[in-house]
Amino acid sequence: MTAQAQEKTSRIGPDKQLIVILPDDVVAASRQAEVDAATDGRKTSAADVADNVMQLLGMPSFDLLATAVKEAVKAYNRGRRGGLNVNQISRSEAAALTLPPGHPREGVLYVRHPAKPDVYYTVASFHRMAFEHKFAEAIELLMHLGANEIRVEHVEGWSRDFAAKLSVPLSAAATATVEASAARGTMLLFEAKLRGHDEPRLPESLVWYHHEPTWQAYAKGRMEFGLAEFSLAINYEDDFGINAGLRLASEKAGLELGGSFEDHVATTWKISGKFGRSSG
Repeated sequence: MTAQAQEKTSRIGPDKQLIVILPDDVVAASRQAEVDAATDGRKTSAADVADNVMQLLGMPSFDLLATAVKEAVKAYNRGRRGGLNVNQISRSEAAALTLPPGHPREGVLYVRHPAKPDVYYTVASFHRMAFEHKFAEAIELLMHLGANEIRVEHVEGWSRDFAAKLSVPLSAAATATVEASAARGTMLLFEAKLRGHDEPRLPESLVWYHHEPTWQAYAKGRMEFGLAEFSLAINYEDDFGINAGLRLASEKAGLELGGSFEDHVATTWKISGKFGRSSG
């Protein structure tokens, strides 16, 4: 993890996998309302806490903005009381994070990237984005190691329809080949020819690599022993707790998922090819 990422994480806290982001004054009032309720020893509902927040903010109940804020606070508190380990983060705190374009949005539930603590995705897109990031890192690693040929084949899980949605370096270059393989009924997802090179190195900002011993072995083999070919797997087996149960609990609380939820699918893709400067 980079020093910058560590600094960002320290501001938010290492335990905040699930967050909602609200205006600074709303978060401050919400935290104060929770402290007041605990101090008084009163048993309060999510609606009671939301009402107390509105009073602390001095917002009129008939105001449209106040209504939206109140619903967001209620949803957060219902989630907490329903067993979701969700945390509220102010917009100032969230400024240190990397979020999807157009975000943050109030009432949306965000989940932390499995390996990059300063990156958050919406719950709806979490699995697609996390897998895409892992796959893209593997491709970037191979290109830095000097790959001149890369083939990606489906083994299990997400396949061609899913692959077509990914934003990866090979997508444009591989279109014709993938279409041809589809006609033949093979499970080839991507194929690309590159110039290659004989000066292998590791790219910066690797995150999945440090948890993948096989990737590390191939990198060592290429950089120290002149490895000429590779065949490694991209495995995505852990749902990281982002599953149908979380979706149901979030929807019951009134928290938004940020789109149509894509459930976890255990997936393995095989990447094979050759290293070295292309003779063509």
